[in-house]
Amino acid sequence: MFIFPTHLFNPTAIKADVVPTMISGGTALNGDETVIQTDGGGRWNITYSGIILRTPKMFRKWDAWTSYMAGRSFMVPLVSLLTAPRPIAGGVQARPSSLAADDDYFPQSVEYAAPYIVAKTAGSSALRATTLTINVTQGSRIEGGEKFSIGGRGYKIERVTARSDQQATCIISPPLRAAVGHEATVNFDWPVVQCRLVPGQDFAPNLAFGRRAEMSVSFVEDFSDAA
Repeated sequence: MFIFPTHLFNPTAIKADVVPTMISGGTALNGDETVIQTDGGGRWNITYSGIILRTPKMFRKWDAWTSYMAGRSFMVPLVSLLTAPRPIAGGVQARPSSLAADDDYFPQSVEYAAPYIVAKTAGSSALRATTLTINVTQGSRIEGGEKFSIGGRGYKIERVTARSDQQATCIISPPLRAAVGHEATVNFDWPVVQCRLVPGQDFAPNLAFGRRAEMSVSFVEDFSDAA
């Protein structure tokens, strides 16, 4: 599946989080309102803004992607390295290598040229589980609040309930959307979530002086085509 080339469009602002869908279950006589969550833990909503198109090549890439995205699902990066368990070298966070992609327009693989954070699950977890054990073999210890993905499904670490050296048992949200096996790869470097476009957006560049445009785009998690 293609990955939206966030590393090429380089948005100046990124908003990404799990947003739950809530409905009211009614209000009691004392004024207390019952709230019901209807989506099993929420869905990722991602917005990129401040995408500056300056060159003919960037305009072509934008038009190619806005043509492709309509009615399709694809991977969208969370761009969450800031809070990831980054490795420490010399008392400071080590700098990652450059990102490498397998295609300039429609990549199916985007990763750091040299592995930066390496992590795998320890033990298996069932569908809808809210606890996951993660072993970080390259990087710092998990503290809570990190974002990661497994197989194109994104999660947040709520808190660590137990740890042994670099291995941490974590409460995550949303609950696992699919069962996870032992030693599954946990992507902290460049986590991605399968998404589709939020309807009703205008992607036609409004060119300033015929040579520059600033764009934004919003996505929502979507696995409607999953078996």
